[in-house]
Order: sequence, then structure tokens, then C-alpha cells
Amino acid sequence: MDRIVLHCDLNNFFASASCLSRPELAGVPVAVCGDVTKRHGIILAKNQLAKRMGVKTAQPLWQAFSL
Repeated sequence: MDRIVLHCDLNNFFASASCLSRPELAGVPVAVCGDVTKRHGIILAKNQLAKRMGVKTAQPLWQAFSL
């Protein structure tokens, strides 16, 4: 029996899923990241609004907050 493997790359998936499950985030720049209270970690995903503001995937939180 042949095995079929499907690989899907979903752009901004985690940020998009967060916006879908929380309607109050509509129209707001959203990023999925580490612990914001400690300003520790990196940006894992971001929506288009955050991207337009210059937020980049793998960017340290302190840099993203300075934009």
C-alpha cells in the first residue's frame, strides 16, 4: 500500500486562529509570542496588521514592542 503524505503551510495560522476565536481582536495587530510580562521570547506568528507595522517572525519581543 502506498503512503501519501500531505504537507500544508498555513501562513499566520496561530495568529489567524486566535483572531477567529476572539472577535474582539478584529482590526488589532496580533502576535503570538512568549511571556509579555517578562518581555521574554520571540514572535512566533503575527497577523497582517502586525506585519504592516514591521513585526517579524522570530523577532525578540523587546524589538517588537519598540515599533
